[in-house]
Amino acid sequence: MKKIKSILMASMAVLCLPLAACQAAAPESNKGKVNQGDKNIYPISSHANGSTLYMGDVMPFYDDGVMNIYQLQDKVGSQYMFYHPFARLTTTDYVTYKDEGIAINFEENLSSMDAALGTGSFIKATDGKYHCFYTGHNSDKAATGYHYTEAIRHAVSTDGQKTWTKVDDFNMFGNSDDFRDPYVYYDSVDECYYMLVTTRANDKGVIKQYKASSLDATADEWEDNGVFFENDAGSYNMECPSYVEYNGYWYLAYSEQSSGLNRVTHYRYKTSRDGDWKKFDLDKIDSTGFYAGRLEKAGDKLYAFAWCAKLTGGDVGEFDWGGNLVVHEIKRDESGELHAVLIDGVKNAFNTSVDYYTTKGEKASEFKFDGKKFTAFGLDELSTNITRMHFTLKLDELNGECGVTFGVDGGAYDNRLGTKVLSFKAEENRIVCYNDVANILRFGNELTFVNYKFEAGKEYDVDILIDGEIAVLYFNDEVALSMRLVGIQNKGLGFYSNGAKASVKGIKFYE
Repeated sequence: MKKIKSILMASMAVLCLPLAACQAAAPESNKGKVNQGDKNIYPISSHANGSTLYMGDVMPFYDDGVMNIYQLQDKVGSQYMFYHPFARLTTTDYVTYKDEGIAINFEENLSSMDAALGTGSFIKATDGKYHCFYTGHNSDKAATGYHYTEAIRHAVSTDGQKTWTKVDDFNMFGNSDDFRDPYVYYDSVDECYYMLVTTRANDKGVIKQYKASSLDATADEWEDNGVFFENDAGSYNMECPSYVEYNGYWYLAYSEQSSGLNRVTHYRYKTSRDGDWKKFDLDKIDSTGFYAGRLEKAGDKLYAFAWCAKLTGGDVGEFDWGGNLVVHEIKRDESGELHAVLIDGVKNAFNTSVDYYTTKGEKASEFKFDGKKFTAFGLDELSTNITRMHFTLKLDELNGECGVTFGVDGGAYDNRLGTKVLSFKAEENRIVCYNDVANILRFGNELTFVNYKFEAGKEYDVDILIDGEIAVLYFNDEVALSMRLVGIQNKGLGFYSNGAKASVKGIKFYE
């Protein structure tokens, strides 16, 4: 009861703070004045007729120095059952993206297996021809004449991915209405092609494997090679699989088809090609804001691609379907564990230092919290430019929580929270994002979180990259957390503590 009473008193003090409280005038800042050109780090799929077209499942394909980012475009045809064409973005630096338009479209035909398209993968043959294996979906079995709603389909390109031609008679069915998300790769040991497919067996999600000697094989020539991986953590479908060898380990990534905070991208690993599957305690890449994540190598580097979804309530609520692209570089530590880190090229693209000021008119540099009560130090309004925040965090004791708050109405105010909070919860060993905060007593539901084991006295290196509604936390080159924070530009931000004895140092902002 004593702790609750102290929080209530602190909260009342915060809520009673007059909005017109005197704040020192900050010197003129250079924030928002950097010419960022056409930089865009969290692109959508495209625009059409003035409307924003978001992206769904991402299908990265690296070829000859260019990352091709195919994706399901959140677009519907003349009827509700026609949807999700494949669109393509290209990039070489993950900072500027070119919209290449629609690559493979759905068919506005009631009897077509391509009435709607689902996730696939892309691969280049030794003869220079490009192949796409993808999901065709039509729930009207009477119209199609087939026993199942989904089939693996095939398309080819002979002009360098400019145009794609469907192989009309390629319809590869499984034994379930869930038979989708093919991932095709070449195995140099067996000298053949393998296809991984998301499906079900014995009321459980499995990833099956099929085998062919050529990418031009017919649907019947793909040999069923059995179950590649069976769900070891539940019965849910394992969507959008990808499989890569990276620095001597073999990794399988897939996404948990569920709802709420469980909808995440998992991974498993092997220490040898034919070894047993293993998992780490933290078996996720990012969290719920990074869904349908796929791994793709680019030379000696490994990346993970996914989408950060729109919200069910517009500016609040849970993650919905379709959103903005998010890309992480993936590093492997000595144990084989994967860590999502900020791409060096992206970090270097936003290295112009800009000034943010405190309520006292001083340049933001460091803040200390004694852990005795709720305290917040306000900064001025967040720029509309792409912004990178950097600071080091040290927790002297593993009590309470502290973090960053966004969306403070009216500019810079001390001892106030905005509507969005990124919380480092040392007692719970979690990092949590809230996007519907009313006050210190009413944080609302968690939007997303990632587990992290904090240590007292250790300094943590922190980057937060913000572009429009999307913000991504990169914590100590160990974990990432993708968030959608609507309406935080042109509003104040700050650092806060509620019972945490901590310090924030080396605060820098870059555009």
